[in-house]
Amino acid sequence: MTKQLIIILMSFVFINLNAQKKWQAPAEAKQLQNPFNADETLLQKGQKVFQSLCVSCHGTDGTGNPVMLKTLNPPPADLTSAAVQQQTDGEIFWKITRGRGLMASYKNMLSDEERWAVVTYIRKLGENKPEKITKQVTGNNNEVDAFAFSQLINAKTTYIRQTGGFGFGIQHRFGATKFDKNMLKNFFGLDLASNIRFSFEIPVTNKLMLDIGRTRYGKFYDLGAKYLWLKQTVDNKIPVSVAFYENVAVTTENAPQYSENATFDDGRKFEYKFYHRLFYDTQLIFSRKFNEKFSAQIAVELVWRNLTPALPTGQKAYVFAVPVSMRFKTGLKSAIDLEIMPDAYHLFIPVSLAYEIASSGNHVFQITLTNSERILSQNLFFNTTLHYRDGFILGFNLSRYF
Repeated sequence: MTKQLIIILMSFVFINLNAQKKWQAPAEAKQLQNPFNADETLLQKGQKVFQSLCVSCHGTDGTGNPVMLKTLNPPPADLTSAAVQQQTDGEIFWKITRGRGLMASYKNMLSDEERWAVVTYIRKLGENKPEKITKQVTGNNNEVDAFAFSQLINAKTTYIRQTGGFGFGIQHRFGATKFDKNMLKNFFGLDLASNIRFSFEIPVTNKLMLDIGRTRYGKFYDLGAKYLWLKQTVDNKIPVSVAFYENVAVTTENAPQYSENATFDDGRKFEYKFYHRLFYDTQLIFSRKFNEKFSAQIAVELVWRNLTPALPTGQKAYVFAVPVSMRFKTGLKSAIDLEIMPDAYHLFIPVSLAYEIASSGNHVFQITLTNSERILSQNLFFNTTLHYRDGFILGFNLSRYF
């Protein structure tokens, strides 16, 4: 045991001493030249990669994340310092490519152009003040995003992704289970029938974004558009962000079976048409970032379907809802998300809770707990939910911006 402890201690000392060595690129790396035109397009691409992979350690302005500066050894470099800026482009490119210690190698993760784009952005960070660079590339840095992603758990947020790329998302809900003898047998619902939605998000401008998705339950294909009317500012001249969202979904399930004598409620003969397959979701969303830890939003939502089954319970063609969403940041890359969706349909209100793990500014993973396996609003608000005594549904969300 003592021998093993000595080996561990010696290894720790070796790693620590090695981390303290001056990081120098080889002579041939110093001569490398940026083969790409260092224009605005390359600068924006570099900023996008930087915000996705580098800000967690180097900070948004390149001077270093305060938390990481205290916990990592060696601490992340101040990319705006003379020690970094006096290096050649080739040296910086080589270090991004190779990595060291806790800094990953990006040789296989990023293309040559993306790595040179990061070099270009680092150069810009070193010119004048970082704040000026951020404003130059992204626009008004007085604006605030209440949420870092365009969707919280099920609810849409006011966030609009940056142009120049696209987002991809997966929402997965396992089967309903409860705390009984079958819970382990069905492995917390993972063995049961599940629901899943795939989606793509395409930013058109910095205020308009489109999304398209496909959901298993209902066999829905949907197309949505989100427009950002107002965006919260740091000085509170605009205290909230306001966005409008519209989504049209079409079910591709088989037409319902009905008799030749079927009629509408008003006596007209019933005939199944394509427009009967359409469902609509309209939202007006208000969000606010209250501080660095807490953000919240509320929406006014109307969900409409063109065909309503005639049931004794008297279902309506529409549902009004007022979803409330909150995000509590618990760490540098983690948060707890909560959605409560009171509406005029459900006896038991749809409620969802998630633990969010964001590995970067363009990637998020959530473990979800909810009382409804439905995902799309057009499906969620027209189907029953579970009472907390009757079980729960586990799931996950995965979102990535490319």
